[in-house]
Amino acid sequence: MCRKPLLFLVVVMAAVSASAQDVLTVGTGSAAPGGTASIPVSIADRSGTSLGSDAGAGNRIQGFAFKVMFPAATVASVTFTRAGVAASLTPLFETTLSGSGWMSYVVSFQETSNPIPFLLDASTPGDQVGTLNVTLQGGAAIGSTAPLTLHPPSALFSNQAGTTTESVAGGNLALANGSVLCSLAVPANLVAQPSGTSQVNLSWSSVAGADHYEVWRSFNGAAFAFLTNVNSPLHSDMGLLASTTYLYKVRAVDVSSNLSAYSNVDAATTIVFTDDPLVAMSTVVKVVHINELRTAVNAFRTSANLPPLASDPTIGAGLTVRAQHVTDLRAGLNYARSAAGVGALQFTDSPLTPGATLIRATHVQELRLGVR
Repeated sequence: MCRKPLLFLVVVMAAVSASAQDVLTVGTGSAAPGGTASIPVSIADRSGTSLGSDAGAGNRIQGFAFKVMFPAATVASVTFTRAGVAASLTPLFETTLSGSGWMSYVVSFQETSNPIPFLLDASTPGDQVGTLNVTLQGGAAIGSTAPLTLHPPSALFSNQAGTTTESVAGGNLALANGSVLCSLAVPANLVAQPSGTSQVNLSWSSVAGADHYEVWRSFNGAAFAFLTNVNSPLHSDMGLLASTTYLYKVRAVDVSSNLSAYSNVDAATTIVFTDDPLVAMSTVVKVVHINELRTAVNAFRTSANLPPLASDPTIGAGLTVRAQHVTDLRAGLNYARSAAGVGALQFTDSPLTPGATLIRATHVQELRLGVR
């Protein structure tokens, strides 16, 4: 009486095992007509398949092959570059072939010297193994989407020896296709410049085909919010709070309401500095210079959702200006700039040497420019 349930359990377990599939995924992206989109290609190593980190020595995924189909009327070319977990490995064999409307890639690696370090059961889509560089035709229609379709018979995973394979036909390999959206070019070179304590002037590069631009703003740690539409690549944001850092980004919109990706993020702090600009070998260093910078850096940190700099009792009138005062400002600002997506800065005389590096006008001026 116990044999039938046991047999049923064995059959169910075998069915579950047989249904396990590793996954090859082509991602999505966008580019302007004539531009190039970087599309990730990823592999998900799932437990319970013929190949993988859990399958034992000699049965890791050490080779893969695929063919991508695309509409030649929209896509001019597709190339493949190893990236992610495969970027630094040395292949035993590697080749790329291409033609009108298709591109194929085959690679294999030695398991003992160049194991592909897949993370077993990583979240979808798994580990990136490369990038498809998809260049659109110059006449591609904005708003159109070019599918990037994996060719099922050409997709294959294998161990180093090629004695164990996974394929779509074998039922242990799944495919996820991708696409490229033909979009407006991204507005470039966004610059936010404060003007006094209540205004920020914005400028950026114009985009061909744009009907107008959306301006987005964030401050005091809040999420970016839509601010206004403008018809030219210029805008003055007025009525602002003093001693506050504002973050901006813009995107282009065409007459059919197609959107570009967002521009770079830039920041501006509404503060007026004493003795601006400083004159080297002339302007005397003052405690107000350091205190104003601390106010500006803390404003930047607030907008980046970071706490203010710790108070420093060694800063005060009549006290010595220390290397640590400038070092703390530099570190605090760069951490905030990185968190806000603006990018860290390089500073003169870095690192500063206590007792040796003399305070210079450029040390203060670089920090001032860094918060603007």
